[in-house]
Amino acid sequence: MGEFIVNIVIPTLAILLPVTVTLYTVDSRIKARNRENHQPYLILEKVEKLKKLDEYSYYLTPVGRNYLEKHSNIEYDKLKEDDYILVNLNLHNIGYGVATNIKFYNLLTGEQVHGEQQSNPTKDQKLFTTLDMEAAEIKKIQTRLIKTTSTKKKTEDQIRLLCIYNDLNGNTYDLIISINAKSNKHYDFYAYAPSSKSYKSYKKIYMNNYKKIVKNYSE
Repeated sequence: MGEFIVNIVIPTLAILLPVTVTLYTVDSRIKARNRENHQPYLILEKVEKLKKLDEYSYYLTPVGRNYLEKHSNIEYDKLKEDDYILVNLNLHNIGYGVATNIKFYNLLTGEQVHGEQQSNPTKDQKLFTTLDMEAAEIKKIQTRLIKTTSTKKKTEDQIRLLCIYNDLNGNTYDLIISINAKSNKHYDFYAYAPSSKSYKSYKKIYMNNYKKIVKNYSE
């Protein structure tokens, strides 16, 4: 037993302890650096169904691939209930700084998905020109997903968004939001950070539109 401890356990601990200390130190340094630089970090926590759209609050209207192919001119005020799904995009700033000038773009076209909000003639209200999020803040963003799907053919429509934002020092960050709209008001959703392989794959597919978006955002 004594030989086992001397020959096996002690050498193993001698290897594991420095590795653990090194990993802890590196992780601590990264967190400290992020705090010092006040870096925001947005994630899509979840997408949840929305029963009714409050048009007097900020909302987005991204359009899916199938709908874009079938409609060259979109009349938003004439959309039927079967043409869209109402959801909340729940964004969470898990970083250490303010995310400012948050904007959304359609990766399929490279065009901005402008936030909309109706003016209420009978109430005082805050009108949003840009979105900002403090550290640790969670924001629910109303979204009307415009789609073309078929129950018989079991087709889905693809909504691809780039969420792009700044920190207070003017540095730019982004994440990709992917939603597959299915028939009967169902959907699948994914979100990809720049460190993931899926993000890099999507970025490669939509590289031309990605460059267009970054250019327009910085202007």
